[in-house]
Amino acid sequence: MNTIEQQILDSWFINHRTNLKLLDNLTEEALTLTTSKRGGGSVGYQIAHMYNVRFWKLERIDKELVQDLTTVKAKDTKTIDMLRDCHSVTADLIAEVLKRGIENNGIVKGNKRGLVPLLSYFIHHEAHHRGNILLTLKLCGFKLNNELKYGIWEWNKI
Repeated sequence: MNTIEQQILDSWFINHRTNLKLLDNLTEEALTLTTSKRGGGSVGYQIAHMYNVRFWKLERIDKELVQDLTTVKAKDTKTIDMLRDCHSVTADLIAEVLKRGIENNGIVKGNKRGLVPLLSYFIHHEAHHRGNILLTLKLCGFKLNNELKYGIWEWNKI
C-alpha cells in the first residue's frame, strides 16, 4: 500500500490523466460543439476553463508558479495540443503545491481549508466539467467511443 502522501499525488495525476484521455479522444471540431444558443460553453471553452481555474488557484497560492503562464481567453482559438499543454504544465505545478502541503502538515498558503479540500476541489470541479463535456458531445451527435464512455472510469488503469 502506498503512503497517504503518495495516494494524494496519485489521485491528482489520475484525475489529470483522465482529462488527457478525454482530450485524446476528441477532434478539433469536437472542441467547437456546444448546446448553448448563445455560443458559449463549447467543449473547448470548458476545457480551457478547467485550466484557467487551475491557473487562478495557483496564482493565489504562489504567483511565481504561474509567472510564465497566462489564462486562455474566450476569444482564443483552442486546440487539442494547446489545451493538453496547458493542462500538463499546471498538473505538475499543482503536484508541486500538493507536495509542499504534504511537507507542511496539510497547510497550503492561500487555501485556508488545507491540502485535502484543495485536492478535492480540483477533482470535483474537473469531474463536473468532464460530465458537462460528455453530455454536450452526446447531445451534439459526437460518437462517444468506449474510451469516453467507460475508459475514464477505469481509475486502476489510468
